Amino acid sequence: MNPRTYGQNCGIARALDILGDRWTLLILRDLGMGPRRYKDLVEGLPGIGTNLLASRLKSLEEAGLIERTALPPPTPVAAYALTAIGEELRPALAQFGAWGFRHGAPFDPADMTRAEWLVQGLVARAEPGAVDRFGGVVQINVGGESVWFGPSSADGVRLRPGAAPTLPKITLSSDIATLAALVADELEVSDAIESGALTVAGDAAELQVFLDAFSLTG
Repeated sequence: MNPRTYGQNCGIARALDILGDRWTLLILRDLGMGPRRYKDLVEGLPGIGTNLLASRLKSLEEAGLIERTALPPPTPVAAYALTAIGEELRPALAQFGAWGFRHGAPFDPADMTRAEWLVQGLVARAEPGAVDRFGGVVQINVGGESVWFGPSSADGVRLRPGAAPTLPKITLSSDIATLAALVADELEVSDAIESGALTVAGDAAELQVFLDAFSLTG
């Protein structure tokens, strides 16, 4: 039997034959935010080692989950992106992340944190179709990092780093610990605003629609 397979005719086992190696799901997590250069992946996966990252990318490419592409001008450099098969994993990864926020270890300020990872958890915890029903773009600023998300596109909810391409309905600005506490239901929005840890720009009615859609309290 191939040592890289569980040798079981089971969907979970077959999936783990491809996805079960350490770092693999985190690579797919980062590529879920759009095409990434090799350098970008290294920076987002401290401790992986360049040889191991190259091996994981090769395996995912051979399995048809990712492909090589190029970023658009003005920086047309080589990058990796999810294929249509890789995109099919987006809902499963989202639910996996949402489960981790509910039942995994609590926020540790000593660990590496990116706003985009927390926003992925925020989107994952929303009720089905919430992003589409809200119908607008949300911009989240955390320190020097910005992330936006908006209504579904052909490949699912648009969730990307950087500034929103259109005027956001709601803009949230906070520090990383506050955003983590909000996503984990450890802090209410009203308390975060009152303390000054969270600032909100946007219409009050739209904000309430957003809070309801994404199951945020306060």
